Amino acid sequence: MLPSLRTDKRHLQVQQRLLGLIESGVFAPGQRLPSEVQLAAQLGISRPTLREALLHLEQSGAVVRRHGVGTFVARGYGRRLEGGLERLESILQLAARQGIRVEMQGLEVHEEAAVPDVASRLGLAPGAALLAVRRVMGVDGRPAAFLEDLLPQGVLAAEDFGAGFAGSVLDRLRQKPGLRLTHAVAEIVPVDADRALAERLQVRRGQALLLLEETLYDEGEQPVEFSRNYFVPNYFRFHVVRR
Repeated sequence: MLPSLRTDKRHLQVQQRLLGLIESGVFAPGQRLPSEVQLAAQLGISRPTLREALLHLEQSGAVVRRHGVGTFVARGYGRRLEGGLERLESILQLAARQGIRVEMQGLEVHEEAAVPDVASRLGLAPGAALLAVRRVMGVDGRPAAFLEDLLPQGVLAAEDFGAGFAGSVLDRLRQKPGLRLTHAVAEIVPVDADRALAERLQVRRGQALLLLEETLYDEGEQPVEFSRNYFVPNYFRFHVVRR
């Protein structure tokens, strides 16, 4: 029996209590939670309050709700890739540092015209030729992030993403002779998955994602790459160190 919560507690307290039970191992990744009736009774709360808490946990990626089946702790929960935005490192480096194996899925590499927003970030004219590199990164066999990198023509070629490319454009740029990367300007915001992202990441439409937009610069202060990376929250956690 779980320790009960007071009936005057709201869904935010219930949400934090459930997260605590998940993080302490009472409910393990992939485990089915008790039914709403059972869980509400064990926590001493109403079913509407529990449903609201579960909805927020689903939107954050902590649980997965399957209609007619039940609610499950997300399989990737507890195996998050955690990194600081103050470090210029690739997902592959971050994963290797934490002993987590990631794999690349569905690599797409082709030329396209720069839309105005992307052109502005890269200092190009709208319609200028770009090389687009898109792929899904998986953790434990499940999609965890959709990565999109856009590079001005000539920075890298499609041939650079053949055999041996493990998924990191940043790592491939660092291997280019004569190119010295110095810093990136990044912004991370929450977004809802549209139909295309939901299909790529195998989540429901409207699922909350973390979008990291980043422009990478060389030592001449010239932008060499713009990326949009969409992360499933239960696989990633970011922090910032202020000095």
